[in-house]
Amino acid sequence: MNGNTLLALFEFSKIDPIAVAHFLVALYLSISVHEAAHAWMADRCGDDTARLMGRMTLNPIVHIDPIGTVLVPAVQVLFSGVPLFGWAKPVPVNPLRFRNMRRGEVLVSLAGPASNFVLAVGALVLCWIVIAAGSSAGPSALRITRVLLLFLRRLLMLNIVLGIFNLIPIPPLDGSHILGVVLSREAASKMDRFFAPPYNFIIILFVVVPLLGPVFKFVFGVVWDLIYIWA
Repeated sequence: MNGNTLLALFEFSKIDPIAVAHFLVALYLSISVHEAAHAWMADRCGDDTARLMGRMTLNPIVHIDPIGTVLVPAVQVLFSGVPLFGWAKPVPVNPLRFRNMRRGEVLVSLAGPASNFVLAVGALVLCWIVIAAGSSAGPSALRITRVLLLFLRRLLMLNIVLGIFNLIPIPPLDGSHILGVVLSREAASKMDRFFAPPYNFIIILFVVVPLLGPVFKFVFGVVWDLIYIWA
């Protein structure tokens, strides 16, 4: 394979700098809030491990995973022009330090997806405000309004995806920790063995992601209708 053939694999002409910038800002904001929410809830439940390690912060630098927040988005940009997803470095949690272990496991696991849904609602409200303000704005302000609205829509979409995706009960996603508390110890152990790496990632990539595609398409359609009907 020569250099020209290799370069042909990359879709440089499709790269949209504004869309990439929107996604990266939205991604780093979303994962920072998600992981900080885990850390904050763990601290409230009695485990200060994440707080003492500096993870109870919105600073995205401390949450960056070299693969999930750097390599994967970069590869997506090169091959498709626009990144679509990514993930952060997991927050360290010690359930043995929770005042109530079962309750703590559920609350800490729910805190991350819940924070994404809160961000999604906030982005939705801001979309309504921007559309209402833009309807009476001049030509120059309309361009700014359009750029801002595109960012808010991407932030909204990303957080809906992160919130729903993380509730899937497959390790290492948050939903698996919640299900693990509900199941008996024997059933939880069997689940962990069945979804042991790399099988969990294969199932997520080739089974869960294709199945969720139509779900997200339907949800986004409903959300876009809400934005323009209620604005």
